[in-house]
Amino acid sequence: MCQLVKHRLGCSLTLLLVLSVLLLAACESKPPTLTGTPFRTDTPIPSKTGAPSATASPAPSTPTLSPTAVVPSKTPGPVVCSPLEGFEIPDLADLITNPFAPPRSGSDDPHQGVDLSDIDPLYQIALEGRRVQAVMAGVAAGVIADRFPYGNALIVETPLEQLPAELAGAIQLPTPAPTRQGHPSLTCPESENPAVWDESVRSLYLIYAHLKEPPLFQAGDTILCGQELNAIGSSGNSLNPHLHLELRVGPTGARFDSMAHYTGSASPQEMSNYCLWRVSETFQLLDPMQLFSTNLK
Repeated sequence: MCQLVKHRLGCSLTLLLVLSVLLLAACESKPPTLTGTPFRTDTPIPSKTGAPSATASPAPSTPTLSPTAVVPSKTPGPVVCSPLEGFEIPDLADLITNPFAPPRSGSDDPHQGVDLSDIDPLYQIALEGRRVQAVMAGVAAGVIADRFPYGNALIVETPLEQLPAELAGAIQLPTPAPTRQGHPSLTCPESENPAVWDESVRSLYLIYAHLKEPPLFQAGDTILCGQELNAIGSSGNSLNPHLHLELRVGPTGARFDSMAHYTGSASPQEMSNYCLWRVSETFQLLDPMQLFSTNLK
């Protein structure tokens, strides 16, 4: 009996010893524990410094009215755009409520541009608020904030050298005229900072007047064709809401910080600017509707 017990006990001890050896070997061969970022089986997200992903970039936002310069689009845009949102260029002739009536040279007759009105079809009254858009690309050359007679207005310069041949050929450009000094019926003080220009390099200047709000642009800001500038208003010498467009050709690089006349609040420099713009023949008058006589896109 004792021999049987000893035999079974010996077998058990032997089996236990074998299992202990196997377990010890298994523990010694276990891989080291991982630390840090857990291992992932999905596709890693590219880092900011890596190659760009293949997803589409967000579409560029529409240029908005801003006092900072607008960066022109790399894609060529239209050459001539409608000045009023919602109306195509062929519609403009039907919007004229006061046509272009060129005065005699050097005169300050009251209407030297063309008036476009947004007429209510039911009540036949002129409405304010329709968005005013840039007719051509260029740069802001003058900002006028609630000054008589133009009210709130913006002047945009477009160098002649930037015009396509078809548009340049459609515009009847006058030859430069001798500059007139003063005006018999206007107070025209000398400019505090008289400019000296190269008369051989000329630009078109288009003023958008009687706007609803003071322009938020600054001189030198880039303007894109079709860009929102303001809205139809009735500021300045205006009896009803309308957009007054006035086109002139003059020396490149002119800048007007303001202009005013026929009001006791006009400063000497504002009156000097007004005389320079209106009657000096430095900036010669053109019919703005010539800009819309071609089918340029």
